[in-house]
Amino acid sequence: MNYKQLKILAVLCMVFDHVIRIFPLYRMFAPLADWLWSGGHDAAADWLLDGLPLYLMLIGRLAAPIFLFCIAQGLLHTHDVKGYLRRILLTALAAQVPYALFSLAEYRVDGIADLWSWQNTGLNICFTLALGLAALAVYERLAERGHPLSWVPVCAAATLLAFLLHMEGGKGYILLIFTFYLTRNRPRWQRAVWFIPAVVLSRWGLVQWILEDFTAGPIRNCLLNVGGNYLGMLATLAYNGEKGDAGRGFQRFMYAFYPAHFALLALIGFLRPPLA
Repeated sequence: MNYKQLKILAVLCMVFDHVIRIFPLYRMFAPLADWLWSGGHDAAADWLLDGLPLYLMLIGRLAAPIFLFCIAQGLLHTHDVKGYLRRILLTALAAQVPYALFSLAEYRVDGIADLWSWQNTGLNICFTLALGLAALAVYERLAERGHPLSWVPVCAAATLLAFLLHMEGGKGYILLIFTFYLTRNRPRWQRAVWFIPAVVLSRWGLVQWILEDFTAGPIRNCLLNVGGNYLGMLATLAYNGEKGDAGRGFQRFMYAFYPAHFALLALIGFLRPPLA
């Protein structure tokens, strides 16, 4: 799978994840579940509403790790780091208002009428990607000057900044970007192994929760957000090192699509009636 195909996969997974926040899966499956219940197939109906949505939601969790991987690869192949960083930051700025409106629309669909819920919306993932790219560029410069272990303080400082600024994935996504970069020359099986501690550390809060409370809720949450991210990291192992036909038109479309899809889904979310 080339770079362009990986990006398309990430976008499709992202769109799926965001669409089901405006059109929840359990609502889509409810008529079929009612039919199953009426026929006495209670177990099948319960699984349709409770089990199947969990597995389908894993699709959406593949997106972020692939985007993080693309940042690490982007630094390796770009001839203009500052220009690359500028494009990501402009996309982040353009997407922030639609991103906040999308969150409000999601709250509205869920029946939450608090108009100030937007204050709980952090910065979108493009800010995280930009910070990760900048941190990698700093580390690369330090490594060239003979400081190969400088990735530790650089990664820690960037993670702290992402957390303080409430960036999406602020507690762990920077670490995953560095993991992709530092393991890029290792065999696939070694990368798959290194991904395990990286994703555990990146989601340590959830892992700690399940260690303290080994019940259905924490297990489901951990399976979705830790296991899903690991599957996304494994998906990057399909990368064949080729760029693909990712010309400027494709790149411009990708940058424009991110804020545009939030704006469209936010509009739909405000137009449709709240769930009962």
